[in-house]
Amino acid sequence: MLIEVSESSQAGEARRRAVECAEELEFDEARRGAVAIATAEMASNLVKHAGKGCILLQPIHDDDHSMLRVMAIDRGPGIADLSKAMVDGHSTAGSMGTGLGAIRRLSDSFEIYSGPQVGTIIQVDFRARNSGHGKEPARVEIGAVSEPITGEKVCGDGWAIRSIAGSTLMLVVDGLGHGILANEAAQEAKRVLAETRSFEPHNIVLDVHAALKKTRGAAMAIAKLDLDNRILKFAGVGNISARIVSAGSSRGLPSHNGTLGQIASRVQEFTYPWNAQDVLIMHSDGLATRWNLQQYPGIWSKHPSIIAAILHRDFSRGRDDVTVLVAKSL
Repeated sequence: MLIEVSESSQAGEARRRAVECAEELEFDEARRGAVAIATAEMASNLVKHAGKGCILLQPIHDDDHSMLRVMAIDRGPGIADLSKAMVDGHSTAGSMGTGLGAIRRLSDSFEIYSGPQVGTIIQVDFRARNSGHGKEPARVEIGAVSEPITGEKVCGDGWAIRSIAGSTLMLVVDGLGHGILANEAAQEAKRVLAETRSFEPHNIVLDVHAALKKTRGAAMAIAKLDLDNRILKFAGVGNISARIVSAGSSRGLPSHNGTLGQIASRVQEFTYPWNAQDVLIMHSDGLATRWNLQQYPGIWSKHPSIIAAILHRDFSRGRDDVTVLVAKSL
């Protein structure tokens, strides 16, 4: 959920929506309060320091844990001295200066990316106090932004992940057109990934092709990251862009022409080496392809959600649904 913030009343709306998300995730009263305070502060900072920006709310939940990710995104002047800005009492806007420090203390995790010409992105996570802690630690870190075209309530794009036998499957799908019918196609593709016993990208694409015949169809790509063998497998049909990038290289991953559920004359799986420093980026055609991470100093060390958010901020076409997924190994 993306909320534009350019005045104090919109900051209040962001706070209210964040609390609603926390309630849906069954956060207790104390956690809801922490979410409310931190979101209000983040939204107010957008107005004070950048003039405008947006708050991105991402409820994340599965059988083992519930989490709310709150991100503040702007194109402002950036923070000249991050270490000083985190100290209580420091302010460049005439306020008490307790904002960033308070946000960090209230949240379970805090990350920030800022600099001249790149603006500021703040990411904080809040976990339900009863979240499970028995899961095996994740080996792949994933972030995504998926938003509908202005005027639509549902997104015709989608993304999904699934961990199986030491590997991670990652899907990006773009239902034909936008709105409810496009969303139905995207949801069907996600259902297939969740239920399939065919764990290779080639086979999953074929399974989705068969399942989408009852829908208007979709473009889709799926990647399988196998860290034990240090390889990434990839297959796609339609206009989903994908690249493996690092600080010194960029490699495009090809999808074949077609629309799953309609025409998919060729499905081909490709295999690539995977290095520890690599980053996988997959996105729908709602995002322009001219992006280059080299223009964002220090971005490689940041969480994939921050990378996804900055690409969404700077390269969304504005005339279609857009989804961008970013993955890196831990």
